Amino acid sequence: MSGVFISYRRADTQGWAGRLGEDLAHAFGDVARFFDLASIPPGADFIVEIERAVESADAVLVLIGPRWLDLRDEHNMRRLDAPNDVVATEVSLALTRPAPVIPVLLGGITMPGAAALPEKLQLMARRNAFELSDSRWEHDRDRLFAALEASTLLKRRPAATMAGGVSVGAGLHINNSEVGRVTGVRGLTSAGGVDVLKDAAVTNTKMGDITGVEIMPAAAPETKK
Repeated sequence: MSGVFISYRRADTQGWAGRLGEDLAHAFGDVARFFDLASIPPGADFIVEIERAVESADAVLVLIGPRWLDLRDEHNMRRLDAPNDVVATEVSLALTRPAPVIPVLLGGITMPGAAALPEKLQLMARRNAFELSDSRWEHDRDRLFAALEASTLLKRRPAATMAGGVSVGAGLHINNSEVGRVTGVRGLTSAGGVDVLKDAAVTNTKMGDITGVEIMPAAAPETKK
């Protein structure tokens, strides 16, 4: 496994993790990797599985939200201090690897100092943190992606261009392609939109941010007698 390992806690940053994962996929392809105990087969050693995932990652993003530092369990123990805490385990392992470890600050939180962190995580306080703000998400996200490109072998895919629309003619197949931000297109023809003619096939294709698009063989228009 390679790609970007996203360390997050469900009770703290699950929504942000999902949004960032989608943006990573759009920019780099299928590179986002999330670790979740539910994904480990029964009987597998979760420490071994974490080690395997972190070891092969190009970079590790540690998502730090408002509850990350002080969230407690049912015994009122801070979860980061628990010996079997998954988040603390994956971050401590990441800090021993050569791949970049980037703390990503969310929800207006500031970077915790070393004294506030468990001993095994204190080295993270020396990592330059990155703030990802809701109000300027696209701008911050693009800066984060540029940082990933600068510190890893990951490269963003070229942005698709569209001159006068995209036409998919009869019998034409689109493979391994991406279509995004097409709004309000429906039917067989549309100026500057997407034309999908009869017998066209779209396979293995991601289509995002599309509203009101119908892709199907078009029926012949009815004629009035």
